[in-house]
Amino acid sequence: MTMDITTIIILTALLLAAGIIIQMMRVNKKSKVKMAVKNEKIITDDFDNEQLHSFTIFNESGQSVVIDSIQLYSDGREIFDNGHHPGFRAPKKEGGDVVDIDSKRVRDISGLLSANFLGTTVVKPGEEMTYSYYLDAPPDEIKLTVRENEDIDINLSPDFGI
Repeated sequence: MTMDITTIIILTALLLAAGIIIQMMRVNKKSKVKMAVKNEKIITDDFDNEQLHSFTIFNESGQSVVIDSIQLYSDGREIFDNGHHPGFRAPKKEGGDVVDIDSKRVRDISGLLSANFLGTTVVKPGEEMTYSYYLDAPPDEIKLTVRENEDIDINLSPDFGI
């Protein structure tokens, strides 16, 4: 039994069409991006009366997610880090211009440094990233722009307990 060229072309086209349909079904079945915000807390820099707002973004998806941007909002307005940087401030001694610095008067600021989103970040499934900002008002919305086949905006509602 010999096949003519038309039969071979038709069989090839049918196999190709079946492969395309199977691939499309796999793409549609692929898990969607699911992100969550957790561990929201406020840390106060008592020396300067500034508040560091910290939160964790958690990837609940079964796939890696590329975060392109993070925007913070309060009452519908975008808010930004106010630029506060805690100092190693030590009290001045009376009667002198020089500040004596010793280990008892230099404060530990490691827990007071902000960690803003700096650029495109890949978050693997089950992985989390922690960010913190010095803000004049707590955010009531966090908008993530993530890249899948196209840019997707995800709005999260943090609870800073205020």
